[in-house]
Amino acid sequence: MKSDTHLLNKMFMGVLITNAISIVAGIACVMIDGIVTGQFLGADAVAASGLLQPVVMIINLVGGLLGGVGVMCTRYMGKAQRDRVDQVFSIVMIVAAIYAVVSALLVYILAPWLGLVLGSKTGDPQIVKMISDYLRGFAPGLLFMRFTVLLSGIMMLDNDKKRSMMAMVSTLIADVVFDLLNVTVFNGGMFGMAVATSLSNVVGFAVIMTHYFRKDRVIHFTWKGLKLGDLVDVVLRGIPHGINMGCQALRTFIFNAFLLIIADKMAVTGLSIANNAFSVLFALVLGMFISASIISSLMYSEEDKHGLEQSITLAIKITAAVFVVIGILITLFPRPLSMLFVKPDAAAAVDQGASFIRCWGIQFMFMAISFPVSGTYQGTMHLKHSYIIDIMREGVLPIACVIGLGTAFGLRGAEFGFALAGILTFVLTLLIPFVCNKKFPFKPKGFLILSNDFGARPEELYEVTMHDMDEVIETSEEVRSFCIERGAKKAKANMLALFIEEMAGNTVEHGYGKGKKASVDLRFVFHDDSGVIRLRDDGKPFDPVRWLEKNSEDDPASGLGIRVVTGLAQNVNYMASMEMNNLIIEL
Repeated sequence: MKSDTHLLNKMFMGVLITNAISIVAGIACVMIDGIVTGQFLGADAVAASGLLQPVVMIINLVGGLLGGVGVMCTRYMGKAQRDRVDQVFSIVMIVAAIYAVVSALLVYILAPWLGLVLGSKTGDPQIVKMISDYLRGFAPGLLFMRFTVLLSGIMMLDNDKKRSMMAMVSTLIADVVFDLLNVTVFNGGMFGMAVATSLSNVVGFAVIMTHYFRKDRVIHFTWKGLKLGDLVDVVLRGIPHGINMGCQALRTFIFNAFLLIIADKMAVTGLSIANNAFSVLFALVLGMFISASIISSLMYSEEDKHGLEQSITLAIKITAAVFVVIGILITLFPRPLSMLFVKPDAAAAVDQGASFIRCWGIQFMFMAISFPVSGTYQGTMHLKHSYIIDIMREGVLPIACVIGLGTAFGLRGAEFGFALAGILTFVLTLLIPFVCNKKFPFKPKGFLILSNDFGARPEELYEVTMHDMDEVIETSEEVRSFCIERGAKKAKANMLALFIEEMAGNTVEHGYGKGKKASVDLRFVFHDDSGVIRLRDDGKPFDPVRWLEKNSEDDPASGLGIRVVTGLAQNVNYMASMEMNNLIIEL
């Protein structure tokens, strides 16, 4: 027998879907606003939307720094430290609330001034007013948007990924309804579009909050033991997300100003169309980044080299199979996508948007792989390498390529600058592991940067996946032999075998519904008569520690394996997270 990838694949896809949904929920309303704005309010409104985007991105920049909460919670979940998970979660929620309120007040108060700063170079007072109106309507929804994004992002960790989907669907439906009411009934213009976005975020927030009425939730808010150091750790892991937002804000501001110099406001409209067209796709690859960082953080905390290799392989294969194909299709057929965001009779705007979309499609194809690689570097504590990829991909390369080629060749040069930036990002992503590992990453696992002594030595490690009782019994015998061969006393080897047989056997026989295939991963590291057992499954939750507390006075023969091994153990920790049962025993 050997270990398989079923549970890892399930965890990864669950985290990917949940995080992609949470990010999409935060920006999809803006994309919907873009479609409705272009179709009902005209090309000038689309230009105004593009000019105000740097402000929205800067707001999300600081909020994005708190996105590292998922990585930190996962790290402590990997060690089954419930109290630390609650403490990290709680301090982030407190800071997020304070930031959301302060930023909402500032945006609302400064909206007229921001409209003037961002729109004055167009020479169109109407565009200036549109920017100001949108920001005033957008500000009240910031608190709800911030909490919806953060809470949706950790729903998978709290075994409730369906809630994120419900919140996203509710938010999108509400935004469509409110947007259409604005343009067909209330005629609220850009202010009404922003109010619609704010109200839809309230709806999403209300759906998310129903999760916290569940008694079986894992993560709880607490005021006890809060540490500012946890906030620092969260921010360090949120820096890549902050870099993404910050660089996007900077480059969008620079590009808007540059395009007004070398062309006119129609070029800004085209860029805004491309921004709207790619917003969901960039949200999805950012979800890939976060998912790779969360899963790799879990595997890294367990010193599971094999798990890391499997996770980065899965992440890169999904990216290549899905996102690169999407990039090719967009590159070949940009015009229909452009027509979503502006009326078909605005031919110049459609053509300009299609030109930008085509070049962005090329950029997207080449840069997509950098997201899972950068996320894995974050999860494995190679923060410097993660920062380098993110800064170069989101800031330095596109700004240098677009400004350089645009200055030399005009608007067409600026468009091609995006494609060149994507190609150079791909080259950089290959160069970093090549320089660190002194060999080219021909396979996905070649992108990993790990020390030679990372993880357990092969001779100390036993890994297997069990699906039925026959495999459980076979595994228990192999564990007994494995321990004895490494110098363990027969009595201890027998106890460990008994524990495996009882715990895993109970799971495959009673932990799954009728017709559902059982899957229990065992990872056992044994060295010098000590070791660590990790059992993971996706069956019904079962906490052996709590079971012992409730059954301590019952028949001593019941659960003998659990009683004996937990009695020998230095630490026994259980946590149900990411829809998995995780049991860690230190011997």
